[in-house]
Amino acid sequence: MKFTVCLCCILIAVSSKAQEIYQFKQIACNFPEVKECTYDKLLGETLSVKLEQFRQVYTKNVNCGPPSYTASLEIRKPDLYYSIEKLTHHFRKCKRKETLSQEKIEKDMVDIINKSIVIFNQETDSIEEELRQANNSEEIIGVFDRIVIQ
Repeated sequence: MKFTVCLCCILIAVSSKAQEIYQFKQIACNFPEVKECTYDKLLGETLSVKLEQFRQVYTKNVNCGPPSYTASLEIRKPDLYYSIEKLTHHFRKCKRKETLSQEKIEKDMVDIINKSIVIFNQETDSIEEELRQANNSEEIIGVFDRIVIQ
C-alpha cells in the first residue's frame, strides 16, 4: 500500500514537471529584414523567409582575424537552434510523404519560429534543458506548444 502511494506521488511529480507552461513577456523585438534567402521548394516561400529570419537571429558570423581570415558561424542558444532545424527536417519529410498539408506545416512552423525569435533575448534555460532531452519531433513540438507569450 505504501509502495503504491509513493509510486503515485513520484508519477504525479514527474508528469507535472513534463507539463510545465513557459510564460514569456512580449518584448519588442525586430524581426530581421530578409534581402535574399534560399528558396525551399518543399516548405514554400513563406517558410523559407521565416527560416532565414530565424537563422539571422540565432547565428552570427565571426571573423577570427589574422592569421586565419575564414569566418566561422557562431550559434547562439544551440539547443533552440538545433530543435528548429530538426523540426524543419521533420516537416520537409512530412511534406515529401504528403502526411501534412502545406497550410498546416506553415501554420505550425511560423508559430514556432515566431516564438523562438521572441524568446531569444529572455531566460530560456529550462526550455533548453527540456529540448536537450527531447527524443523526437513530437516532443519538441510539445515543448513549443507550452510556450505562452503574454
